[in-house]
Amino acid sequence: MSSLNQALSVALDNRQALLDQLHGQGTDCYRLFHGSQEGASGLTIDRYGPQLLVQSFHTRLDRDALLALHEQANTRLGLDTLLVYNDRSQGNSHVDRHDTVYKAEEAALADHVGHEWGLNYRVRGRHAGQDPLLFLDLRNARGWVKQHSAGKSVLNLFAYTCGVGLSAAAGGASEVCNLDFAEGNLGWVARMARSIRNCRRCNSSSRIIFRQSASWPGCPLPHAAASNCPAT
Repeated sequence: MSSLNQALSVALDNRQALLDQLHGQGTDCYRLFHGSQEGASGLTIDRYGPQLLVQSFHTRLDRDALLALHEQANTRLGLDTLLVYNDRSQGNSHVDRHDTVYKAEEAALADHVGHEWGLNYRVRGRHAGQDPLLFLDLRNARGWVKQHSAGKSVLNLFAYTCGVGLSAAAGGASEVCNLDFAEGNLGWVARMARSIRNCRRCNSSSRIIFRQSASWPGCPLPHAAASNCPAT
C-alpha cells in the first residue's frame, strides 16, 4: 500500500464514528480526506451523494494513484461512486479542463442529488465555476440555522448557492432573502429551491427571494447593478 493510501486509510478509520452519525442524520455529503492535516498537502477527497470529488491543489496526481484512491474509498463506503478529478495545481487554482490525468464519465459530470440534514441539494462535480456548489465546512452552521429559523425573517449575505438560506426555509422561516453578486449562482439555486419548498419539513408559506447585487448600502461601486432572480 502506498503512503497516500495509508494516509487515506487512517483518515477513514478516524472518521468512521462520524460517518455513521452523519448517515443517521440523512447526510451523504462530507469530506473523507483533508490532506493538509492528514499527510498529503493540497489533496482533498469529498463525497457528494453518488459522486466522489478528488481535488489536488499543489501536486497533480497520476492516474494510477487517483484510481487507487477511488477504489479504496468505494471499498470503505460500500458504494460505486462516480469519480470526478479536478486538478487545480496550476495557476490561480483553476481547474484543468483538459483532463490531462483522467476524464470523468459522462454520468459523473451530470447533476445529482446529495443530502445534508435530510435536505436534498443539487450537486455537480464539475461546472462553469471553480469551487464545489456546497461548501462542506458549513454543514453544522446550516444545521443550526435549520433548527432555529422557524417563523423568522432571514437575510443570507454572500449567499453563493444559498445553502444557508435554503436550510432556513426548510426550517420554517417566514421569509428568506439571499443576496450575492453572482447572478449565475442565484439562478442555479432558485431552481433547486423548488425541491426544498416541496420538502414535507418545509414551511409551505415561506417566501424565498434571490437578489443579485454588486453594491452594498452606503458603499456604491462603479457600474453597480442589482436585480431580482425569480422568487419561489
